[in-house]
Amino acid sequence: MRKIIGLLSFFLLLGITVLAQNNTPTYSWRMHLPHKSVKHIIDLEDRLLVQSDIGIYTFDLQSGEVEKLTKVDGFSETRVSKIGYSESINTVIIAYDNGDIDLLKGNTIINLPAIKRASIVGVKEVNEIKVDGTIAYLATSFGVVVVDLEKEEVIDDYQNLGASGVSLPIYSIAVHNDSLFLGTTEGVKAAPANDASVNLKNFESWVTNQVYDSALYLTSFEGNLYFTHNNSLFYYGVNGYENLESGSGYRSIVSSKGRLLVSRAKGILQIANNTTEELGETISAYALYDKEMNLWFGGFYSGLIKKDANGNYGYVSPLGPYGTTSYQMTSQGNKLWVTSGGHTSAYAPSYISTGIYTYEDGTWKNLVAKDTGVSSLIDYTSIYVDDNELYAGSFGSGFLEMQNGEFKTKYTEINSSLNTLIPGRNVVLGAAKDSKGNLWVANYDADRPLSVRRPDGSWESFQVRDNGVIIKRLGEMVIDDNDQIWMLVPRNSSIGLVAAREVDGRIQARTLNATVNNGGLPNNNVKAIVKDKDGELWVGTETGIAVFFNPQLVFDPWQRANADAQQIIIDDGNDVGYLLGNEVVNDIKVDGGNRKWVATNNGAWLVKEDGSEVLSHFLSENTPLPDNTVNCIGIIPNTGEVFFGTNAGIASNRGDATEASNTHNNTLVFPNPVDKGYQGPITISGLPEDATVKIVDVAGRVVYELISNGGTAVWDGRNFNGEQPQTGVYLIFTGDKESEDTLVSKLLIVR
Repeated sequence: MRKIIGLLSFFLLLGITVLAQNNTPTYSWRMHLPHKSVKHIIDLEDRLLVQSDIGIYTFDLQSGEVEKLTKVDGFSETRVSKIGYSESINTVIIAYDNGDIDLLKGNTIINLPAIKRASIVGVKEVNEIKVDGTIAYLATSFGVVVVDLEKEEVIDDYQNLGASGVSLPIYSIAVHNDSLFLGTTEGVKAAPANDASVNLKNFESWVTNQVYDSALYLTSFEGNLYFTHNNSLFYYGVNGYENLESGSGYRSIVSSKGRLLVSRAKGILQIANNTTEELGETISAYALYDKEMNLWFGGFYSGLIKKDANGNYGYVSPLGPYGTTSYQMTSQGNKLWVTSGGHTSAYAPSYISTGIYTYEDGTWKNLVAKDTGVSSLIDYTSIYVDDNELYAGSFGSGFLEMQNGEFKTKYTEINSSLNTLIPGRNVVLGAAKDSKGNLWVANYDADRPLSVRRPDGSWESFQVRDNGVIIKRLGEMVIDDNDQIWMLVPRNSSIGLVAAREVDGRIQARTLNATVNNGGLPNNNVKAIVKDKDGELWVGTETGIAVFFNPQLVFDPWQRANADAQQIIIDDGNDVGYLLGNEVVNDIKVDGGNRKWVATNNGAWLVKEDGSEVLSHFLSENTPLPDNTVNCIGIIPNTGEVFFGTNAGIASNRGDATEASNTHNNTLVFPNPVDKGYQGPITISGLPEDATVKIVDVAGRVVYELISNGGTAVWDGRNFNGEQPQTGVYLIFTGDKESEDTLVSKLLIVR
């Protein structure tokens, strides 16, 4: 399959990061991947192609321009495993974690799905790519795959090369002196590369040197074949195999501009004309020279680094979050916060130290890099924002408070009522404020797991019990319109939720589960809860969604049936069933139009405000979504941009609903003017809630009419007959539901 791409460009000078534009078109996608680490660099003469944490980007050596290459641009996948390059035909080969392959020729992408679709038992991992002219050799977990880059097809494969013809992973590969060398756990294997009389599919055609059974980074240079084995550097030449040095931490061997660069823990070793030179730079995982003999290198969380002949340094760090993981998202105004940590499935620490990512007006920042107080916590979990205050929980290292973006306090058992069974390990999985300003905190697995910080700064903790049953494992929480606290109960097979309220200084609690008249949940494994704009509580479980339509009745003993959660029955035309009844729901968020965005293990879903209809189902197969396991969702209120935290990073889609006020507020029509050839939506933002929108021509004829989703209306640019209006100036009349607040905007359409 061939695709033409239009690459999104971000200008990036060495050491200077430039803001991206926030006014993205409605329904458009953006990728937000980390690019802090450097795994591989390819010299494209005037540009460098860099493989970072999980994605790739190019850096223009003259202009300083960065182009991120993602699924939004038409590439097939997100998780890049290895890259290679044919200089002779200017072709990049990109291999992904699932075995899929893309070729990039100029601005054309050619997909080669042969490995991905192959009936191979086990993983289809590409461990290394080496290119010889127009032929690419892929060392994979099941053998060797040969790709003709000129013909754009897989032309051969060599499998089952192990002793007696068993499957054998190939970890490294190189063409040297017309022979093909393979690094395997059985040793270094070799066979003629271009002898038609030799059957390379036959394991007996390969000669094996069993001494070097951990050979990696096979590279041909100046008549020798270099590789590493057991923390030593070797080469194979006219005198056979010889040891060049012993060391540790070898990361790559690269032939570049007549020099061999060996990146290792004690720095870069340069080999040229049979002499060696130490270049330093212990952080390097990969290094090469450009045409002006500037040294480019990078490693784990180092960014891309330039060192010129005079020893001056420059740094490239493309915009993006600090890591790939995301646990929870929350937003306010134009800003999004993402916690990176969490816990294992067994509720043990994950030891994720990438902190909290923030996104605002196209720019990503990381709070850990800003303040040592923030960096003292790992495994950030919950996050709660109230105006200029931010509170973040962690799995084991306390509870953080920030004000106006600056670190204020870290709460533990020493300076708060937080407590734990293990001294010094405070786990906080939820926090929220009630209408009186009390900050309630879910202190997971503590003897007194519900803490509160009063407006005067004092702390108090409570036991949570219902009918003699003590609940210690409290998770994510939400406070309803009656100041009742609803909390998830993780790792409890008999309780899904607990509702609590403070009565005369004591906590009254009620446990809720899947039993009728005692919760009515679809499943006791509750994973998400959110309050919508009508005050209803939407709950996500491992078997779909249920709604507490009357949360105020939860403590009324005479209203048990009416207080139960209800599952919504929908009819999609093909089947009748419960709303997302077969889906594991990980998160639910509410947009400006009161619609529900649902994160599941099967992609993301957009559900109508009352749950009666599924409006969209986003999958990695039909959108740029990086992965179908969506862990969390965040929505920026002022723009309607929806962020999806997946196992392979974050992506966002500009939604068509924003938070609304009672009046017009910074109303904007975009794009404006609508240029000839534009076929996308026309968006009117900054409207009152559920505003009426009328598009009228200069003669006073109504071209189209619609109602806003929250504070945004999206027009498809066609009249009532489905036709595109002619060139001219159009008036857009907007008004609130009572027509008390009205506005007229102008729109120019050019056909």
